[in-house]
Order: sequence, then structure tokens, then C-alpha cells
Amino acid sequence: MTTRCLLLLLVVSSVSLPAMQTSGRDASAAGSQAAPENTCPWLSVGSVAKALGGDVDVAATGSAEDGTCRFSRRDAAMDTLEIAVGGNAPPGCPAGSVKLVGIGNEAARCHLTAARGEMAEMVSGRVRDLNFTLILRGQKRDAKPQDPQSDALERLAEQVAGNLF
Repeated sequence: MTTRCLLLLLVVSSVSLPAMQTSGRDASAAGSQAAPENTCPWLSVGSVAKALGGDVDVAATGSAEDGTCRFSRRDAAMDTLEIAVGGNAPPGCPAGSVKLVGIGNEAARCHLTAARGEMAEMVSGRVRDLNFTLILRGQKRDAKPQDPQSDALERLAEQVAGNLF
């Protein structure tokens, strides 16, 4: 009797396990057409979506030590975050830019010249032998004493630098 119960339990579990795995994959694939969050090796889609204030698409090229990622907000095409990592010296902020402490080595933040009606900020720095640059672009917003997007850019730069260690 016990042997029959164990055998029945084994047969039922071996049949239902592959069915559950298949249906889980089908459900997740059908329910979301977003790229996997691991597409960019230095930053997750969720972190960038929170910083940009909406769902984002990502395009990544290269490897974990040399490549780029570009995140674009789906409902606001001007809102983007570009990340470049590699051994070559990236375009840096000019002398006199805001120095950032605790974000890799030699990190600085500056405003970039942007098209009319657009703002652009950059953080560049280094972790060991790898240089990194983050460029946040978007629509100009009313100036606030503490711009949440500036803080978001620094938080994202901290995450990128942390993932390069």
C-alpha cells in the first residue's frame, strides 16, 4: 500500500512539474514583452525605470568590462540614460565641475550643452582600470532647489560604480 502511494506520488509529480515549468515560461513571456532585467551588466531596468519615472526599453552592446547601455523611457522619448564603460578615457567633465565623493575614483558631475528644450547631465569616473560615463537626457523641467533627477543620476552612478568593483 505504501509503495503504491509513493509510486503514484512520484508519477503525479513528474508529470505536473514539467507542465508547471512550461506554463510559467509561457505566462511570463506572454504577459510581458520587456527585455530581461539582466540585459545591462551594470544597471537593472527597474532602477532606471524608477529614476526616469516610467517603463523603459534597453539596448546593450559589448561585455561587462567594455560596452554601452542605452535606456529610453517608453512614453517620453527624450528621457534617456546612456552608460559607457571601458578602458579608454571617456569624455570627462570640464575643470571646476562638481566632484563626487564615494562614487568610484575621480568622479565628477556636469551639465552638457543640449538641444533647445532639453537638459543633459553627465557623471564620469573610474573604478580600477575601467572608466564609466552616465549621461542623462530629458526635457527641461522647472528648476528646483533639489532636482530629483540629479539625485537619481548620482544614485545610478553609485550603482554602476559598485557593480564595477
